[in-house]
Amino acid sequence: MKDGDSMTATEAARLIEWLEAHGHTAQEATECIKYIAAYPAPATPSK
Repeated sequence: MKDGDSMTATEAARLIEWLEAHGHTAQEATECIKYIAAYPAPATPSK
């Protein structure tokens, strides 16, 4: 995302639905949203 870009609540909800539909847990979906929202992004994602 560019500076100033943001994800709407609707977009976040749709992403969560998509992730869950593709076998991810609600927890994984939440972690995905948190990772995307972090700026700057962590050098290495935690596992």
